[in-house]
Amino acid sequence: MSTDKLIKFYILDKKNLNLVPSSKAKLIIVKATVIKPDLIKPKGAIMLDEALFFIPFCSMIFLAILIWKLLDIWKVAIAKITTLNCFHQLPCRSCRFFTNNHYLYCTVHPSIVLTEQALDCSDYCSLSED
Repeated sequence: MSTDKLIKFYILDKKNLNLVPSSKAKLIIVKATVIKPDLIKPKGAIMLDEALFFIPFCSMIFLAILIWKLLDIWKVAIAKITTLNCFHQLPCRSCRFFTNNHYLYCTVHPSIVLTEQALDCSDYCSLSED
């Protein structure tokens, strides 16, 4: 028995449900058709040519943002290194007026303590002096 005949009998059984005599039953012929996928173009979907354009474009945008962020990190790192290089030259830590209280490090010049301006502090007084 071929598949077309099996489909016909199956449809007849589902349609009739033993309500209609078999002599009055209508036959439905179903033909299977094969649709080739290259003939169908879905609407609104991105096709291969358009997708191939966006892959390098998005990659270049991602790389540009990444390089931009790395340059920002590099600038901050260079600024911190130059600040740390000057920090060991400051005389504030060996001054008599320097305290370890983070609210007020220097009692004489609190605005310039631990900065480059403190290199030329006129009120510097060493701890070893009496």
